[in-house]
Amino acid sequence: MIRQIENWLFYFFLFAIPLSLRHIFWYEPFNFIEWTAIYVYGTDLILLALFGFWFANWKIGNLLKIENWKLKIKPADWFLIAFVAVAGFSIGNAIDVQTAVFQWVKLIEGVVLYFYIKDYALKRFTLSNGFVALVLGGAFQSVIAIAQFMTQGSLGLKYLGESPLAPAMSGIAAFFVAGIKIMRAYGTTPHSNVLALYLFVALGAFYSIAIYQKRAWWWHAFHTLILWAFLLTFSRVIIGLWLVTFIVQSGLIRFYPRFRKEFWDNAEMRRRSLKIFWTTIAVGIVFVAVYWPYVLNRSVISSADETVQLRILYNHESLASGHNILGLGMGNFVPWLLTQNLHLNREVYQPVHNIYLLIYSETGVVGISLFLLFLSFLLYDFYKRLGFKKLYHFSFSLVILSVFIFGLFDHFIWTIQTGRLMFWLVLGLLAGAI
Repeated sequence: MIRQIENWLFYFFLFAIPLSLRHIFWYEPFNFIEWTAIYVYGTDLILLALFGFWFANWKIGNLLKIENWKLKIKPADWFLIAFVAVAGFSIGNAIDVQTAVFQWVKLIEGVVLYFYIKDYALKRFTLSNGFVALVLGGAFQSVIAIAQFMTQGSLGLKYLGESPLAPAMSGIAAFFVAGIKIMRAYGTTPHSNVLALYLFVALGAFYSIAIYQKRAWWWHAFHTLILWAFLLTFSRVIIGLWLVTFIVQSGLIRFYPRFRKEFWDNAEMRRRSLKIFWTTIAVGIVFVAVYWPYVLNRSVISSADETVQLRILYNHESLASGHNILGLGMGNFVPWLLTQNLHLNREVYQPVHNIYLLIYSETGVVGISLFLLFLSFLLYDFYKRLGFKKLYHFSFSLVILSVFIFGLFDHFIWTIQTGRLMFWLVLGLLAGAI
């Protein structure tokens, strides 16, 4: 019974990652700045319970001498542990110590999730069931996202963490077509790009299930639903990265000798692959036909765009500020920016839209060096351990590289709950994949 509760709790956690229900402590509506807030999410409480199960089973594993339940520190992990220590030391430089301590605790939570996935969850739970939970979570978010886009507003789902949404609101993710402001789809996440990342991972989970397992025809309805909502986010970078990974994987199946024999020459595997391929093509064509003016608008990137200008501003501030060896302190780029530019609109005060520059700003040269070494050794270990013998090795590495590349263009995988959970989840999968 306890084992079943733990199983369902873990799968529900994967489903609930985009649910943004939270309590903000000491909330002041007129002086609120997201990046200095102290809060607890519903997903934090689920994680706490899952970590409790892990600790209890770890203690039992020690008593029974079960090696599979023990923590295994790899070379990459030492760089991660050192990075956490440096991030802790950086608090001494913080302008806002409370925010620094809180963000350091959130970093520790993410790192614990990484070890939990790597050394426990992949052995304790069925991976395919986890993928099903992600697909169901993606489908649920897609229904909400499509309804939001069609009505151009929020649906009143505040108990699921949905933000108040309307095109007329300032700071909303939107674009203009023929003078009309078009709001992008959010789901229950705090931004369209956050939803896009979750649906990106959900699509990857769907591909894995649909190719390697025989599924009923209605299973592919989830694919159509998630893909349509994914496109409605109009997240240029993530959709672009998804398109590249889709083309590469299709090419590997059709032309790479080893995978062609396994997937193309096998009639059943070819049928499954082609069903995914032609569904994707059909959805893409219909979407472009229906929303051509919107697609055209989002396909053009101008240096005059506000989003581009803000990214340039944040990058310039990060590089030109002369941070010391341990940086500004965890979570303190925004408090520091508030002291440098006193006349910007409140919603402009945001973290650097590049996680690597953000980590450099807040933990200094030492911190970013350790973090990059961690990622490098993690990728090297993945390649050395698996050797890309299976198609899913290529597929998963493309997903990981896409997440790393996306980190060059936005900050939410480092600063926002859903993004953080997804980031450390995929890193844990990378470290523990077999």
